Amino acid sequence: MRPLVDMVKLSLAVPRGEAGFWQIILDLDKKGPWTGKQVADRTNVSRNIVNDYLRRLNLGGFTSIVEQQLKGRMGRNVRPEIVYVLAKWPQRAPRLHRDGSAIPETAKEQLWRAIRMAKQFNALDLPQLCVSDVKPATVSSYIYALVAVGVIVGKWPNYRLVRNIGSAAPKILTAKVVFDPNKNVVLGSSVVTAREASS
Repeated sequence: MRPLVDMVKLSLAVPRGEAGFWQIILDLDKKGPWTGKQVADRTNVSRNIVNDYLRRLNLGGFTSIVEQQLKGRMGRNVRPEIVYVLAKWPQRAPRLHRDGSAIPETAKEQLWRAIRMAKQFNALDLPQLCVSDVKPATVSSYIYALVAVGVIVGKWPNYRLVRNIGSAAPKILTAKVVFDPNKNVVLGSSVVTAREASS
């Protein structure tokens, strides 16, 4: 069996999830109209998952349907192949509900945007820079995680951003590592808990 690090590297090399699908779509759209099959062929996920995301993109107004081609042999196996072009080109993958409406930013995404804008900040003031209510426990755990990997420096509650790694918020994964989705890399080696960081 492969080591866990190798398995993580392998899964990051193949675009997956909505962000991966979106990068494929942006690339395909530069060359002209494209289909869900072309997107699915560049990933290792079910075509149904790709088609679900494409349906939501269409409902949200991000894609336009150019045509529907019939694929397969005549009879029961004939199914329409939808041909798309993009109508909107945001750099970050649209996150959409099943009805095509936008999913609001998470608390950590709002915190990251506030940190990037402020550059030097008091952690107690961060919730006021966010659109929705962000709990103090969320602020402190996210701050401690970013300090542990060297993205921000300082002592509670005053901090400074030293590594602006991109617009996508660093993610704290279940494995207790901080992941930079901008470069598809893990930052640092581990995340200290709030109790360890305060002592």
